[in-house]
Amino acid sequence: MAQLLEILTKNFPQMETITAMFADSNGIMRGKVLPTDTLPKLIKEGILLPASVFGTDATGESVAETGLVWDTGDRDYPFMPVADSFHALDDEGKNIACLIQMMETDGTPHHLDPRGILEAVIARINGMGIYPVIAPELEFYLIDRKLNDGMGQYAPIPVTGEAQPTNQIYGIEAFDEFSDIINDIHRSCLNAGVKADTAITEYGRGQYEINILHNKDALRAADEAALLRYHTRRVARRHGIDATFMGKPFADDTGSGFHLHVSLWDHKGNNLMAEQDGADPASNPALQHAVGGLAQHLGDSFAVFSPNANAWRRIAPGHYAPVDKSWGVNNRTVNFRIPAGNASARRIEHRAASADINPYLTTALILSAMVDGISNALTPPAMTEKNAYDAPNRDGLPATWAEANDMFVKSAFVKDWLGAEYTKVYIATKEYERLTFDQTITPLEWQWYR
Repeated sequence: MAQLLEILTKNFPQMETITAMFADSNGIMRGKVLPTDTLPKLIKEGILLPASVFGTDATGESVAETGLVWDTGDRDYPFMPVADSFHALDDEGKNIACLIQMMETDGTPHHLDPRGILEAVIARINGMGIYPVIAPELEFYLIDRKLNDGMGQYAPIPVTGEAQPTNQIYGIEAFDEFSDIINDIHRSCLNAGVKADTAITEYGRGQYEINILHNKDALRAADEAALLRYHTRRVARRHGIDATFMGKPFADDTGSGFHLHVSLWDHKGNNLMAEQDGADPASNPALQHAVGGLAQHLGDSFAVFSPNANAWRRIAPGHYAPVDKSWGVNNRTVNFRIPAGNASARRIEHRAASADINPYLTTALILSAMVDGISNALTPPAMTEKNAYDAPNRDGLPATWAEANDMFVKSAFVKDWLGAEYTKVYIATKEYERLTFDQTITPLEWQWYR
């Protein structure tokens, strides 16, 4: 602790504030802004916040049904800083930020904090002699800060003041139109320790994707996904626009996803997903069983992969949002994609999740499903070689948000890996949010039914 304090004091001699933040169950950043003189106490003791922050819905409402509010007296717990997450929020280093994690009073990770849940999942997997390597990809839209009759609008191109007129997948000119903003996001991510890699123009108008490099530290990679979303929105607002990671912000454009590339390795440094030299990329039994686990537990995990009403609008064929049990090699219409490339880099790309998920919970469920598939030699569905949208395999998958929540809370798999108490807390918040949303009268109802 003394060494960390010395390093931070040396690296940020002009610091004036510290933003201590964490991703709640919805993936929304919450926390406190502290004065510099509290840094020694932050490092040694953390800060106190109630556990009920992990029982809030997307609007920030604390949900009493979680049992974390009135039943416990809204009890506080220490939130400790993540040592390698300190970074500057400005060029002068006056304002710095760090991630924090809720701990038990004995100093162990709390079982209701999604970061602590992923930490426990990784430790359990490591105990089986398996070591994940992951790389998140996040899609997002640049949007106007102002709503139009309550609806979002595409961001205006800085030079013309008009929105992009057409979809320009991988378009260089479409990238150039917002390059100052995207490059600024990239720089901010690198300053935050996020190993941001390729940035591309995605399928939608004003839609972009930033990739994060593969990382042997899966917990750190999830941290970087949370920080990338935070800095993307922060930088966009600094440029006078906004960014959204909504699953389906525009009805006539493609949705935004969280794609996770995952390979599993043994203690000798061998990629368990790799096939024999010259063999078909899908021939490896371990890879097949991992896909089998992902397919087996997809339905139980949908409440996390599509965590809100808007995310469910993303589930539509033909918009590069595969959400069924399909898998295949070098095929972007499937859900569990085996990318082309050398056997040493063989991996599975999981494509079901919306971009506005909690990255810790999503990563935890994907890793758990793959390892469970290998441990129990689960058989995958028949591989898809053509267009998976022609015959989507949604057998046993929920068709609605309500069904997804019900499958999640009843799942023995979810309770085993995420914990029975957190499973209950998560669904209590999501059911409260769902019922509140369903009971809201919309402008469209007045337009159609008055």
